[in-house]
Amino acid sequence: MTLLRMFLVQTKMHFMWYFRRDGEMIFWTLVMPVFFLVLFSYAFSDGTTSRSSAFLVPGIIGAQVLSSGFWGVGVMLATFREKHLLRRVYITPMPASVFFASLVVYRMTLLAAQAVLLIAAGALLFHVRLLGNPLEILAILLLGTATFVSLGTIIGAVTRTTESANNIASILTVPLAFLSDAYVPIDRFPHAVSSALRLLPSTEFIDILRDVSISGASLTHYGVWIAALLVWMIAGTVISARTFRWV
Repeated sequence: MTLLRMFLVQTKMHFMWYFRRDGEMIFWTLVMPVFFLVLFSYAFSDGTTSRSSAFLVPGIIGAQVLSSGFWGVGVMLATFREKHLLRRVYITPMPASVFFASLVVYRMTLLAAQAVLLIAAGALLFHVRLLGNPLEILAILLLGTATFVSLGTIIGAVTRTTESANNIASILTVPLAFLSDAYVPIDRFPHAVSSALRLLPSTEFIDILRDVSISGASLTHYGVWIAALLVWMIAGTVISARTFRWV
């Protein structure tokens, strides 16, 4: 079997696991982000829901990227280990790189579906317009996804059970989602606090995504933050490679 065929078969298996074993997660993955967009657009509105929605669309997409890395990848790997599925993958001739590449593509596909739904809901319900270069928006989404998938893989590498992975993912995802400029503007915090929060990779990613997609800014203005995200991605990959266990 060629590497390409191995990759396609493994990617298909990820989707089969998702829809057959975790079918209820379809609701949380696709419907709940839109629900949060509508809810918070009205809750945080200062008279014009379009402004709050324009802030929230890239913020919620960014929060879903966090969730995809920590819960979607980290918890899934722990579940695979607990159910001895990783052992089965390990004894096949498929290289580890192909397995993890298929995992990244699987999560990126789900994130693309989430992003399209959120953008469509924002445009139809609140007249939100994306002004940025589509290729630059795609580029920062790919970088953000790769960064948080690599960090999420660490959770899957160091935990042996689904329960422990869920606990770690919750501890990381929920605070980061609300402290990284996704739902609540962090400039409402004291300056010292907001300055510290801007050093988080999640804040850097979400702010770049918002500025590029909504304000039409160029990625060339964010070289330092992009470099920081690349460092986080490489560090996550290296740590995962050194700590990951198949059994």
